[in-house]
Amino acid sequence: MHRAFSVALVLTCTLTLLAVLVHLNPFDPVCDAMDRLFGAPPKWTQVTNLYYDPRTQEVTHGGDPVSSLNALRDYWHERSGSHRVVFVGNSQMHAISLAADERPVNAPEKTYLDLVGDDLRRNNPNELLYRLSSSDMSYPEVLWELSYMLDDPDLRPAVVVLQMNYQAFWTGGIRDSVLPMLQRPSFRVRMERFAASGRPDATAYADALRRYDQFVATSSTNSMEADSGLTSILSLRVTPGYEVETRTREWLAIVSPTEQRAALRESFENALYRGRLYLLRLKPSTARSITGSRLLAARSAVDSIAELCAANGVQLLLFHAPLNPAVSLYRTPRDREGYHDFVSGVAADYHLTLFNFENSISAEYWGHLLNGPEPLHMSRTAHRQMAKQILKSLHSMRIWN
Repeated sequence: MHRAFSVALVLTCTLTLLAVLVHLNPFDPVCDAMDRLFGAPPKWTQVTNLYYDPRTQEVTHGGDPVSSLNALRDYWHERSGSHRVVFVGNSQMHAISLAADERPVNAPEKTYLDLVGDDLRRNNPNELLYRLSSSDMSYPEVLWELSYMLDDPDLRPAVVVLQMNYQAFWTGGIRDSVLPMLQRPSFRVRMERFAASGRPDATAYADALRRYDQFVATSSTNSMEADSGLTSILSLRVTPGYEVETRTREWLAIVSPTEQRAALRESFENALYRGRLYLLRLKPSTARSITGSRLLAARSAVDSIAELCAANGVQLLLFHAPLNPAVSLYRTPRDREGYHDFVSGVAADYHLTLFNFENSISAEYWGHLLNGPEPLHMSRTAHRQMAKQILKSLHSMRIWN
């Protein structure tokens, strides 16, 4: 009797707390309180009304690149004789953090690649620019997505401009959202070859293939069991908790839409992030030395990207991303030297042009990330300056027809 009462009490408390979390979302107030306590800038400094155009941007920022690239394929197919240029990089390409003297505006805000695209269209409608960017994009993931584009004539660019960023050598792996690309058999064959290459970056592709196959196998098994009715019969007889879980999930689906639950999860993650930032003082701008297998995989992936472009007749250009002078990402001078030596070496080995914009944006043209200087995202003014530098550099090479 006591055991049954304990179980009922635990379930009641759990469901009550779950209901409170769903309807009250306590994490947003916690985030706001921490921001006020630690002197974070207003939320409006992180621009949300950004310019949107699926013809020139991977609009999901890595969330669903297949749908974005399908839209691009249709657009580029209609313009089969065009000159196509793809810029690839991280969120610096699609985010704006307002500087101290900047204020929000009502019109959609454009990043530097949007501005570069505007200039191209004014001068030659046959020039097409596309921004392939996502937060924390790794170089193995760049290879993955470029391989997908080069596997399709309607997605094949003439020029790829790749952002080089020291922080990106810390990032590894392939995110789940790009795995559906493997539904195309010819692309899968490409990635199986990369996975079997034995190079340091091969592990990332092999792991992605394994995760995709596991997902397909699980989905197929679940579908078969659902069709036969085995899942519900066996689970209800063998594990009574299954019915409680099922009913709870059904209740959540009714009282809390998917969007609301996603917002709750994001709020919770934001609260954890602020705790790490404010209390533990672990910042994304913390200087670090990047070593070990992660560094080897990132470097190997850059080599693979250069070889992939060369083998497919695609011109590859490299550029050092701008850095905020108020932030030091390199723990030691040797870290900076090693990073620059590697990138310069890749450019020399594969006869690539390398632009250096690392010190091109002054400190006053960067925003703030919560309680510290923004290490990655530039201001409105900085994006305009960057657009001018990109156009000047590429026009000097006669990249545009």
